Amino acid sequence: MTLFNQINSGNFGKIYIRAVLSLVVLAWVAPVFGEFQKSPSDHREYLAIQLDNEMRVLLISDPETDIATASMSVKIGGGSDFDNRPGLAHFLEHMLFLGSEKYPELDGFRDFVERHGGSTNAYTSIDRTNYNFSVDPGYLQPALDRFAQYFIAPLMQAESAERERTVVDAEFQMRAQSDGARRWDVLRQVYNQKHPASKFIAGNGKTLEGEVHEDLLRFYEKFYSSNLMALVVLGQEPLEELQKFAENMFASVENSDVKEPVISEPLFEPGKLPAQVTIKTLKDDPRMSLVFPVMYLLPHWKEKPAVYVSYLIGHEGEGSLLSELKNRGWAAGLYAGQGLAVYQTSTFNISITLTQDGLENWEDVAALVFQYIRVVRERGIDKWRYDERKMLDEIEYRFSEVTNDRGFVTNLADVLHLYPANEVYPALYLTQNYAPDLIAELMDYLVPENVLITIGVADAETDRVTPDLKVDYSLAPISESMIQNWKTDVVNSKNWLPSPNEFLPQDLTLEPESQADIPELVISIPSFDLWHQTDTSFENPRASFYISVRSSLTKLSAKSSELLNLYVEGVNDLLNEFAYPALMAGLNYSLYQHSRGFSIRVSGYDDNQEVLLRRIIEVATSPQFIPERFEQHRKDAILAINNNNKDDAYHQTTEEVYAMVLEKYWSDEERLKVLEELTLVELELFAQEFFADEIQIVALSHGNVSRDGAVKMGEIVATGFLELDNPIGVTSFLELDSPVEIGKGRMAIVPEKGPYYRRINVENEDWAITVFLQGSERSIEERVQFGLLSQIIGPPFFTELRTVQELGYVVHAYHMPILGIPGMVFVIQSPEVDPKSLGNSINDFLKEFPSQLSEMSDDEFEAHRDGLLSRISAKDETLTQRSGRYWREIDDKEYKFDTREQLVSALERLDRTSFEKFVLELLVDNASSRLVIEAYDRNTDLSNLPMPEDGVLVQSRTKFKTGQEYFPEIK
Repeated sequence: MTLFNQINSGNFGKIYIRAVLSLVVLAWVAPVFGEFQKSPSDHREYLAIQLDNEMRVLLISDPETDIATASMSVKIGGGSDFDNRPGLAHFLEHMLFLGSEKYPELDGFRDFVERHGGSTNAYTSIDRTNYNFSVDPGYLQPALDRFAQYFIAPLMQAESAERERTVVDAEFQMRAQSDGARRWDVLRQVYNQKHPASKFIAGNGKTLEGEVHEDLLRFYEKFYSSNLMALVVLGQEPLEELQKFAENMFASVENSDVKEPVISEPLFEPGKLPAQVTIKTLKDDPRMSLVFPVMYLLPHWKEKPAVYVSYLIGHEGEGSLLSELKNRGWAAGLYAGQGLAVYQTSTFNISITLTQDGLENWEDVAALVFQYIRVVRERGIDKWRYDERKMLDEIEYRFSEVTNDRGFVTNLADVLHLYPANEVYPALYLTQNYAPDLIAELMDYLVPENVLITIGVADAETDRVTPDLKVDYSLAPISESMIQNWKTDVVNSKNWLPSPNEFLPQDLTLEPESQADIPELVISIPSFDLWHQTDTSFENPRASFYISVRSSLTKLSAKSSELLNLYVEGVNDLLNEFAYPALMAGLNYSLYQHSRGFSIRVSGYDDNQEVLLRRIIEVATSPQFIPERFEQHRKDAILAINNNNKDDAYHQTTEEVYAMVLEKYWSDEERLKVLEELTLVELELFAQEFFADEIQIVALSHGNVSRDGAVKMGEIVATGFLELDNPIGVTSFLELDSPVEIGKGRMAIVPEKGPYYRRINVENEDWAITVFLQGSERSIEERVQFGLLSQIIGPPFFTELRTVQELGYVVHAYHMPILGIPGMVFVIQSPEVDPKSLGNSINDFLKEFPSQLSEMSDDEFEAHRDGLLSRISAKDETLTQRSGRYWREIDDKEYKFDTREQLVSALERLDRTSFEKFVLELLVDNASSRLVIEAYDRNTDLSNLPMPEDGVLVQSRTKFKTGQEYFPEIK
C-alpha cells in the first residue's frame, strides 16, 4: 500500500452554523493539574480541575470583569449521528435550550441571560457541540444553575421537537444558498462514505421527520456523558467560590463512561487522489483550493510544523507565491494552513481567490503552487526562519491582550479537549521545538500525486448533483501528464521566499503614564486636528494611530464614490507587499473608504509605526497605479455588485432601509454604469484632485506613545497630506483659509401617511421582511429609550415568532441607528411564509407589546434596565477597544469623551411611565411612519402583487426621497 493510500485525512470541516477546528482529547490523568501557565500580562487567576464525574473544568477568576461567561464543549458532534438520522446532533443542540425540568419556561434561559445583559449561542461541528453564554457578573450563579440543568434533566418535549424541526429546516434552506455550505456538501461526496466527515450533519426537515423525538432522547442518553464534557467558567468570584459553583451544579451530570469514536477509515478511499472537483457556485467569485491529506498533526502541537509551512506558503510579501500570482494577474488572495483536524485526520489546505485570467489558467496556477512548495522544501527550512517566527510568537504571548468575551471562553472549552489544561496558552501561542525533519515530513505530502483540487465557478460545466443541497458538480481524476507537468519548474525562482523581517519590534519599553484621563488636542490648525493620550494602563507596548481624510469630492456622484473605492483598492494593493512583514510582526494597518473620504488605521506594537506610516502616506499621495491591477479591481467591483442580489434575503432587506433613507446612496444600476466606463486616467486625475481640493484631516494617537512621539507622527501626516513644510509652527498657518467642514451625509425623515412598502426580488428561494421604525432626534434620552426597547423586546419577539409561530430561522429585533438617529428593525427570513404574512405577524406582535410591557413586574423591568446599564458601562478590555471608543467620540465631536457616562445617567433617570408612553407611540400610534421592506424570491413577479392595503407602495427610491425633509447633517 502506498503512502498516499494510508492517509487518514480530509478537507476543512464546516457546519452551516459556524466553522471551527475539531480537536481531539489527549490523556487527562489527574483531578487537579499543575501550575497554570499564562502570559505575564494576564492578571486573571486560573484553576484546572476534574470533577468526580470526570468532567474537565477550567475556572477563571477576574474581579475586574464586566461580563461573566461560560461554555460547555461536548466531544460529540454530527459525526456520531445515527445513520438514519442525519442532523440529529445539530437538532439536539437546538432542543437543549428549550427548557429543563427545573426551569421549564420555553426559551427561559435565553430570556434570563438577555434580561441581565448577556446572550447565548451554540454550534455543532463534526466531532463536537458547544454551548455558551454571557451574563452580568452578578447573575453568574443563577445563570450557571439554569445552564447546568440542560446537561442534567432537559425537557426535550415532543411538541417542542416538532416546532424546532421546522426551525432547523428553515436554517437548512438558508444555508443551502451559501456557497460555503454548498462547497462542503460537494466535498462530502468525494470523501470516503464510511468516514464521519462525509455525513450530512446539518440535517433538515426531511431527515428529521417521523418519530424523531425518540431518537433525540436516545442520542442524548447514549452520548451526553460528563466524561466527554469540558466546562470553562469565568466570573468575578474567587477561584474557591467558582469551584463550588462547578462542583455543586455540574457534579450531577451523569457519567456514562462513553468512549470517544475511534475512526480507522481513511477520509479518502485508496486510489481516489489525485482528483479535481468543479463546483457550480451561486456567486460569480472564482476560487481554487488544493487539499492535501497529511500525517496527523495534532500530536505535534509543540512543534507546529503546519504553522511553519503556512507562514512561508501563505506569505504575501516580496518573494511570495501570492506576489508571483498577482504579477501574472492570476490571483487576488491566498490562504495556506491546516484544514481538517478531526478523528485522527489532518489536511493542509491552500486556497486561492482567482481572477478570470487565473481561472482560465488554473493548471498553470497549480504549477506555480507546486514549484513554490518545492522551493520551500529545498531552501526554506532554515533555523533563522524558525527563530524569527518563534520570537514573534513569544512577543505575542508575553503581551497577549486580555479579553473576557464569550468567544474567548468558548475557544478555551474546545481546546480543553486537546491540550493539558495547564498548558493551553503555551500550546495555542508558542512553537516550542524546532523540528526540521517534521517540517520536511509534512512537506513530503504536498505533492501532485496527493492532492484534491477544487474549483468553484458560477458557469461550471457539471455532470453530478449532490443529494442534499442539490449542488451541481463534476469529479475527475488528474491525468498522469498533468502530474508530470506540475513536477517541472516553470519560472526562475531565484528570488522566491521572503527575506528577514525588518519590522521585528526591538523597543518594547513602556512610556511613563499620562496624567490626562482623556485624549487632548495637541495639534489644532486649519484642516488638521490631532488628539493624543499616552495610555499604558494595559501594560502593553501597543499604540493606535488613526487618521480620517475627508473631502467633499467623495459625495458628489456615484462616479466619485466608485473612483474613491478604486483608489482605496489600488493603494492597498500597492502597499501589500511592503506592509505584510509588518503585519507578521504585530504591526497592523488598514486603509478603507467611508462616506466622507478614507481612513488609515495603524495599530499594534508602537516600534516601527513611523516607518509604516511614512510609506502609507507616500503611496496614498503619489500612487503609481498598475494598469493590469486597475482593470482587475474594476472587474472585481463589478462582480461584487452583481453578487449583491445573491446575499441572504434578510441582509438585502436591511440594506434597502439604508438605500431608502440616505440622501447619497447610489443604486447598483448607477454604480455598474459608472464602473463599465471608468478608465485608469480618470482614477489618476481623481487621486490628484482629491488632495488638491480642500481636505479635512482628523487624527488620534493613543497608547504607548509620548506627546512628542504623537506630534512627530502628526508632522508626517501634515507634511504628507497637506504639503506643509513646518506643520507644527503656528505661524505657518496664518495664511491658510478657515478649516473646511465635511459632513457625514443626511438622512431623510420618514413621513407620516404610510407605512411605506418597498418590494425587491432576491436571487434565492427565501422570503424576508424588515420593518424599520425611525426615531425623531439624536438626543441621549432617545438613544437610551431605543436601547432599552431593544433590550426588552428582543427575547419575546424571538420566542413568539421563531419558537412558537415557527416563522423562520432568522428572527431579530434590534436597535439600528443611522447617522446618529435611533431606529428599530424587526427582521424575519422564511423559506415558507410570504412577506405579507410575516408583516402581519410582526404588526400583531407590535400592537400587543405595549400591553405586555405594562403588565411586566417592576423587578423584571429593573432587571432589563440593569442589563442594559451593564452593557453600556462595560469597561474597555483592550487598548484597541478604547481607541475605537475614543475614535467614535471624535467622529461625533463629543470632545468630553463621556458619551458612555451620559447614556448611563440618562438610563438611570428614565421614568418607566414615560418609557411606556414612548413605546406605545413608536409601536402603535406612529405606525404610519415606518418603512416595510419585503423581499420576494426570484420567481415572484412583483408587478402582479396586489397593492398594500394599509400603506403606500414605493416604486422608486429616488422619487421617495425627492422633496423629503432631512435631519440636520452632522459636520
